[in-house]
Amino acid sequence: MSGAEFNEEVERVVIIYEREIGHFASRTRQMIDRLGEIEALSRLMISGDLQQGFKVLRDRGLIRKTFEALVVRFKDLFKPEVVQAAQWRLDHPYELL
Repeated sequence: MSGAEFNEEVERVVIIYEREIGHFASRTRQMIDRLGEIEALSRLMISGDLQQGFKVLRDRGLIRKTFEALVVRFKDLFKPEVVQAAQWRLDHPYELL
């Protein structure tokens, strides 16, 4: 899978999240604009904090539409520890507050 396809998928996830919360995801979009898709998602995965987007999509049955799912799907674009963190979140979604 290509980097361009990954970038399109990131945009789709953001749009789904915005639809679910009913407003523009300005902080998410600013982070992606500032850092780029790969670096932004990498930082989100290794953060000790569980992001609001994951919680919202998880609680609405859309866990396969999360950034975590994208990281695992496009694992060749990320460092192994980032993929491992994303997979852990997907495997333990309700162990996270």
